Amino acid sequence: MSAPAAAIWRDGVERALLESGHRSTTPRRSVIAWIAQRDAPFSAEDAVAALGGQPERCSRPTIYRTIEWLRERGWIGRLHHAPNDYVRMLPGHSHCVICTVCGVATLLDGCSVERALADTLAALDFAVQGHVLEIYGRCGTCRAEDHRHDSDPNRKAGHPQRRAR
Repeated sequence: MSAPAAAIWRDGVERALLESGHRSTTPRRSVIAWIAQRDAPFSAEDAVAALGGQPERCSRPTIYRTIEWLRERGWIGRLHHAPNDYVRMLPGHSHCVICTVCGVATLLDGCSVERALADTLAALDFAVQGHVLEIYGRCGTCRAEDHRHDSDPNRKAGHPQRRAR
């Protein structure tokens, strides 16, 4: 998510928090701000490690409760291939693509999955109630990095290093 999109996400979450009758405490705002800056999937324990030592200490229960509140309302989604990891989402219907090298997750706008499968689903007499779509691959930056290293005669064979989350 770009910086403006991350700010829009954060502002939307803070508005939803207040509209739901929850207090906008400093620890909750810290968790929300931390998640807003994540471009890659994260776990609740990543948040605990990052936020637990701050001057305005975020307790483990506060972090876990905030993450669960965000998940229940569609602001973050749990990844199915890594059930302890989350990604930022927008409430409603959204999907993401995840780079298997650097871990960057990008939300997709729109969805034509059900439309593309309409004939197959009709033949099965199947009525869709919802779906989850996670697409894994390598982002353009990582593919370019692979290509750059492939042309380096001094580079040993192997996988490029994963960038830090």
